[in-house]
Amino acid sequence: MKKTISVKKMLCISLVIFLVGMMLASFISTDGGRVEMRRLSVMTDRGVAISLEVYKPVTATRDTPAPCVMLLPGGNAAIENMSDSALELARRGIIAIGVEPYTIGKSDVEKDNEGLGTLDVTNYVYGLDFVDTDNIGYIGWSMGASRVNAAMYVPDPSGATVIVKDRAGNDVEQPKQLIRDGVKGVMYVGAGGLISSEYQINCAMFEGQWDNLYRGDRREMNKSPQYLAPLADYGVTDSFEFWKWYGDPNNGTGRIYYEGWTGHVLGLASPSYVKAACEFFTTTFGLPNNAPILYLWKELGTALAFIAAIVALGCLVLLLIDVEFFKKDLVAQDRTVLQASSKPWLVAIGLILPAIFGVATAAWAVPTGQTIMNAWVSADQVHGTNIQNANGLVFWLCCLQIFGLALWAVINFVVLKTDKKAIKEHLTLPGTNKGKMFLKALLVSFVALLGIYFLVTFSEQLFTMSPRFWKVQINSLTRLRMEKFLTYFPLYLIPFLVANYLHSTSYYLEDKPALSTVFFWLANGLPPLLFLVYAYGQIALFHTSPITTLGMSRANGSLVDAAIMMVPVGILASSLYRKTKNFYLPAIFNAMFFTWMAVATDLIFVGK
Repeated sequence: MKKTISVKKMLCISLVIFLVGMMLASFISTDGGRVEMRRLSVMTDRGVAISLEVYKPVTATRDTPAPCVMLLPGGNAAIENMSDSALELARRGIIAIGVEPYTIGKSDVEKDNEGLGTLDVTNYVYGLDFVDTDNIGYIGWSMGASRVNAAMYVPDPSGATVIVKDRAGNDVEQPKQLIRDGVKGVMYVGAGGLISSEYQINCAMFEGQWDNLYRGDRREMNKSPQYLAPLADYGVTDSFEFWKWYGDPNNGTGRIYYEGWTGHVLGLASPSYVKAACEFFTTTFGLPNNAPILYLWKELGTALAFIAAIVALGCLVLLLIDVEFFKKDLVAQDRTVLQASSKPWLVAIGLILPAIFGVATAAWAVPTGQTIMNAWVSADQVHGTNIQNANGLVFWLCCLQIFGLALWAVINFVVLKTDKKAIKEHLTLPGTNKGKMFLKALLVSFVALLGIYFLVTFSEQLFTMSPRFWKVQINSLTRLRMEKFLTYFPLYLIPFLVANYLHSTSYYLEDKPALSTVFFWLANGLPPLLFLVYAYGQIALFHTSPITTLGMSRANGSLVDAAIMMVPVGILASSLYRKTKNFYLPAIFNAMFFTWMAVATDLIFVGK
């Protein structure tokens, strides 16, 4: 007979793997004790806090100050996205400071701040006695490019002006901008471009072959007029070579383009980008670049920790359901169970048509949802439903479930003519006290998530790190984001209730648990996955991107998150339903879990 591991043993094993993964990630992040890593919250003189992730070589002291690079994420991205290049720069003797812009992650919300905190952090860095303020650099990824520019450029003190073209092509007089003293190099990733040769600082740009923001034929990026223009002063007119310096980096006239076989988001964790960042700044600061690149071991450790945390979460909720206090109201007894159709083509239609609908509507639904729900804010424009990606995602999920419900009705009432009594019985709540069932479902979900939340937060403090791979998804929450959690949970609960009802009546197989789990996962995961296949398939086949507009870019970011998190959502939905025959519990649990992910890091939109 096949032996199975008990849930308690699986929980213990997952916790051990979690700790091992975190220890490995921490050892690499601190370079075995040669780099100090700290998560700081810096308070400005205006009483606004901004969150930083600092990687400081132990050799950087008041007596031996070191060069410093500030790393700015873009869009809705949390600070952890910049950690891979930050730790490798620190291993090469450079202080690396990741910046979490205002309104993102653990930073406060401040309106009308052009660089979303970049200028405040720059002023803070220039006041640190272990920083060599004659050797300062920036990395700006995506929208982080404009945030870098907000701090890097300062008005000419002489009051000189220049004439520039506005978007309409008209001449406009503006104050002349200079580069801040001490800045020696800037690197743009996935956005921006090389700066003019009139500025005496080194400049680089990294572009991924799969970067969805590049508009042209990526096979000829080195011939793009947009990219060639900044190199005209260096005698380059027809094409340039990637990974080749133009000008002299020793005197600040160096210009270079880097390229890698990677995309917009994943590019930040790619060996090609990390190698480029190390090569650019060690050259700019005149430092050796002979250390091996080890950050992938950190990613392996955090991947193990992420998977182990999700497994532990599932084990914890399954153990709680076995407690008599919860079991008597949450586990359905002697109820009719609807199962997957015996006709494979019907199952395929039920899985594929909603996925196609999701792909077709994503580019419209995500930005539309953001526009509608961003308006539901309080007078101070801080509180309310104004988390950028969460708004688009919940709106898209609602559209998807409306379509799914209509398709389900056609299949069950027209094609299969399913027993209406069985459909009605499936909707009934288990237990004798219906209100108690809902309260206990909320309680068991909250306790299970609280246990993993404690694990996540405790490990962050114990290992003084925030891993990029999974802290982006299950980050610890600030007080404001806890308030957002309470706001968004009912919004996510509605589509998850519909989805779990549809999936549990359409894809459950009593005698085939593995196949049943696959069906649940496909029902949840196919729509975002198919969108990504569509988006990046066009890049692969036609070498141009369908997601260059802001709306499509937002859809891309939202559905990348959804594709990742729908894996545990599908597995947990299947496991919890199999144990309880109660679709309400997995719906409540997954809505709570997904809400945590949705509000943890995304940008809190603040209108004008």
